Amino acid sequence: MISNARSSGLRRAGPRPSQASIAALAAAALLAAAGTARAQQPRSMVPTRDSTMTLMTSPPQGRLFLRGASEVTGSSPLELGPQWTGHYSVRVDAPGDAMASGSLDFLPGAPPTSSSEPPGFSGKLLLRALYFPGMPQLLAGNPARGVAFLAAGLGGVGSVVRDHVGYRDKVKGTDFESRDEASDFRYARGRWTLYTSAVWGMSAVDYMLRARMQLVLSTSNRVVLGAPELTRGNVILRSAIVPGAGQDYANQRTRGFLWLSGTVMAGAAYFVADESHHRLLTKLHRAELRLLTATPSEIPALQADVIRFTNKERSSYDLLSGLGLAMAGIYAANIIDAGMLPLHSSESWKQSSTSISVPMQRGRVAVAITRRF
Repeated sequence: MISNARSSGLRRAGPRPSQASIAALAAAALLAAAGTARAQQPRSMVPTRDSTMTLMTSPPQGRLFLRGASEVTGSSPLELGPQWTGHYSVRVDAPGDAMASGSLDFLPGAPPTSSSEPPGFSGKLLLRALYFPGMPQLLAGNPARGVAFLAAGLGGVGSVVRDHVGYRDKVKGTDFESRDEASDFRYARGRWTLYTSAVWGMSAVDYMLRARMQLVLSTSNRVVLGAPELTRGNVILRSAIVPGAGQDYANQRTRGFLWLSGTVMAGAAYFVADESHHRLLTKLHRAELRLLTATPSEIPALQADVIRFTNKERSSYDLLSGLGLAMAGIYAANIIDAGMLPLHSSESWKQSSTSISVPMQRGRVAVAITRRF
């Protein structure tokens, strides 16, 4: 009996250590899960830096424009909080310098980097400049010049396609009239190809001549941005190469757009008049050939045709000459205007005492207004 009781007691006492172990393991698992949950809980939905970032311009007292997930406009030095991360397009407007543009990437735990083309020539810059006319300017944030180049490029390409289709249709004919029209279409196609090539080249050069931001210094808590110096010679040279480029370089974008638009429109009008004049020359030449082989009864009517086409050709030539002089006059006036620009009177760079920033994160938006005294 004693032995049975002892063995029975041992069997009753046996499960107790096992239950305690299970309870201890469950408690430890709960504590570990809670600790892991606290460790994995993010402080913010967006990664941030550990400290503020100070943006400065060289020379100082310039203005800065940043646009990305958030937007800010203010005078240098401009302080950004830790929440400012990601990709931003930047514009630098400093006294005595051209208004330069570029981009910055703010990365947590690393100095900001620039992903835009640096000043100077590079293969990347050339490839981007050779985009369809106007596209480089639009991508660089200059919509006025971009639209002017884009409209001229589309008009030129459309004219080339139109004249090529007309040439392919008329070149199959065997009569004199079809041959004359095919010759006219071929001539017009070549002239519009020349116009389109000129616009394409101006667009590429214009993009390469634009003012580009320079990353002078970049550390974990300070960035210094620079812009090219604004001189009279640079402005005149740019306007001599591409109409309006000097004005745009000197922060006078409206004037630059007007000079560029006036030049490309005058050029398009000149090529339209040149195409019309060539058609009149073809008709006059054909009328003269008919007169040479005409019978006595046909001579009066054919002489009238020659006189009529001669008068039209002279009027067309006068119009063509006038448009050529107008285009040359616009180009010359554009250079004179570039030489007379008030380079240091632009008010766009004057220091502002107030800056407004709108830093946005997922789930919250903040507005910060800074006033300097």
